[in-house]
Amino acid sequence: MDIPLQPVNLSQQAIDAALNSRWDEAIKLNKNIIRLEPQNIDALNRQARAYMELGRPNLAKKYYCEVLKIDPYNPIAQKNLKIVKSFKPNGQNTNSCGITKLSASLFLQEPGKTKMVNLLKVAEPQKLSHAFCGMEVSMVIKNRKITIVDPNGNYLGVLPDDISHHLTRLAKGGNKYELFIKSVRVNSLSVIIKETFRSKRFRNQSSFLEHSQIAPTTNILTNLESANTDNDTESEEEQES
Repeated sequence: MDIPLQPVNLSQQAIDAALNSRWDEAIKLNKNIIRLEPQNIDALNRQARAYMELGRPNLAKKYYCEVLKIDPYNPIAQKNLKIVKSFKPNGQNTNSCGITKLSASLFLQEPGKTKMVNLLKVAEPQKLSHAFCGMEVSMVIKNRKITIVDPNGNYLGVLPDDISHHLTRLAKGGNKYELFIKSVRVNSLSVIIKETFRSKRFRNQSSFLEHSQIAPTTNILTNLESANTDNDTESEEEQES
């Protein structure tokens, strides 16, 4: 006779699945934990994060809201709801928690203004576990080196030297940039860098050469477009519960 898995064992499996970007598996494991322990905050937060990785912000919102019903001051849920809210397009399609679907245009390439970069010296997997596709991150410029940090100022990695030197000169000259996480893996992290303002000093100079490698968008857009099926998935979850 098989002994049913306990939540502690399922939790470790769910964490391992997330650290290895097996998001579908993580969702199934977390769902089993939540069935056993409906108020398991860690599992609810992990479930929300997994849905964010799969481009389903409505379902991520659902689980973050569940966390806040149990613990109104939970820092992970509060922080990530604010992060998702920051992607609100023109104030439209906002739901009851102030969350909206991520805009696919966030990841679209724009010649000369957008570039995908793989970070070097990335943080340990445990520290990357709170990062997700679409999270806005920031550049910290120091001595011609650019460090990338999350919204709380936590270290994520550094840009390669050539890009750091180039962007340092442009940023100090008045250019402005936004950065978003493109993908997260166990020992790697890539970001999208987007020029949002070009100073007069560099008005005839592109931030990035047009033949530079820019993030392909097919997989990301497919995941984001799948958010349109959120309502159906939510209904399925309600029927299962």
